[in-house]
Amino acid sequence: MGVFTDIGDVCDNVIKHFKTCHAAFLEANYDEEMLKKGNYPFVLKQRISGGNGHLSNAQALELFLQHRPAFMTHLLLSHLSAQNNHPSIVEAMFAPYSQKTKIVVASRSRASELLYISANDSHAPNKKIKATQASLF
Repeated sequence: MGVFTDIGDVCDNVIKHFKTCHAAFLEANYDEEMLKKGNYPFVLKQRISGGNGHLSNAQALELFLQHRPAFMTHLLLSHLSAQNNHPSIVEAMFAPYSQKTKIVVASRSRASELLYISANDSHAPNKKIKATQASLF
């Protein structure tokens, strides 16, 4: 299970590790249009969308589409901005591409269901991993 938040950009190291995950927490922090039109100061908008800030919904989706391993069973989209994103936007973006991967959007206010992730392929030992998704603030 990988945790990819506050990474700012998708580099080769992120891609390398993402490709090994049966499940991943992946930041989908902001919708580009909401951030652009929002009331944050320009400097803060630059920090958020810069290479040392956060991943946009589009960047997270591109990582998922281009580098999702065939054995990935769960993708937990996390660290959504309260001001510059909305769960329905993220769900609508990812749903058409989920295929066999269960997509869960992390709530900012409550824990999600208990998830069981099975690592049954040549990349990992045959075992079950219990994972819970905590609320992220």
